[in-house]
Amino acid sequence: MSAASSEHRFVQTPRSTPATPANKKPTPAEHRVQVAAARLRVTLDERLGRETPAKTKALAKEPI
Repeated sequence: MSAASSEHRFVQTPRSTPATPANKKPTPAEHRVQVAAARLRVTLDERLGRETPAKTKALAKEPI
């Protein structure tokens, strides 16, 4: 690799706005996905012996 070549040519610049705005309420489908992901996280943390954040545990207890 020559000194003139860029190692970061495939790096994308970050978006100027977040993917999901904080004031936007998730759709029911998005909420179901978040609950399912939280349940998976709780299960994985239990198996690996890690502590799960309280916020994630609360989300995992919500009905789908």
